[in-house]
Amino acid sequence: MLSIKLLFASSTPQVALLGLLSFMLLPGCSSSPSSTDTNKQITKTPSPDGMDKNIVDLVNLKAKGANNSTSSSASSTDTRNVYLEQASQRLADVPASVLSQYQQAISHMKNQQWQAANSLFDKVIAAQPQLSGAYVNKAIIAMDQLQLDQADALLAQAIAVNNNNPYAHQIKANIARRQGHYAQAEQGYLTALTLWPQYPQAQLNLAILLELYRGKLLQARQYYIAYLVSQPNDEQAKRWLAGVEIKIQRAGLTLPDNANGAG
Repeated sequence: MLSIKLLFASSTPQVALLGLLSFMLLPGCSSSPSSTDTNKQITKTPSPDGMDKNIVDLVNLKAKGANNSTSSSASSTDTRNVYLEQASQRLADVPASVLSQYQQAISHMKNQQWQAANSLFDKVIAAQPQLSGAYVNKAIIAMDQLQLDQADALLAQAIAVNNNNPYAHQIKANIARRQGHYAQAEQGYLTALTLWPQYPQAQLNLAILLELYRGKLLQARQYYIAYLVSQPNDEQAKRWLAGVEIKIQRAGLTLPDNANGAG
């Protein structure tokens, strides 16, 4: 029987915007799919310190001028991140006291001091309710405590104040997938990839979704390939790619000659 847990694919840490603002994707939120062709469970290897890292900042980016289309090509060479592109100018308006509280909350998250972190994020939101990063981090905490409905609501708030936050869309898609809302999850991953076309977690999670739940094997293959462009040492993902290629052949489909072509 297929067993799927919520996946946050591990990735190489990105450079923190202004060296200040990061969040932890916590161990309780990290796991991976099992193979449908064998009965062996495949487990994603965590990063060395047991936590996956990524970046979220305190910026409320306006939708004006952003590409909000939900179409995405797996083979995109676009390196932009709409969210981070517009961040610096917005951070200038955030008071130093709010930044300090936010950073303290991050430290509490790293130490798994959830109540203390939540309390500080609440203060950040009270002072700057338009800043989406605090909602996303509170959602991460809620997910670690298996409070998926609460996490989903927090991510909806993050998206409401900043529709250009790819992290919020990607994590919300993970929740949708776990709850069996596969079309919604696919849309969420595609939205995240529109905002950040080379977002590794979204690429890998979308590939898994397309393969296991949407029956879109050729597209899944292309997103595995796209993910491996930036994560070439992920041996597990290479095995998943090989597995989906076997499925494609068994289905009588033709593998594209161009491995980097659109799915």
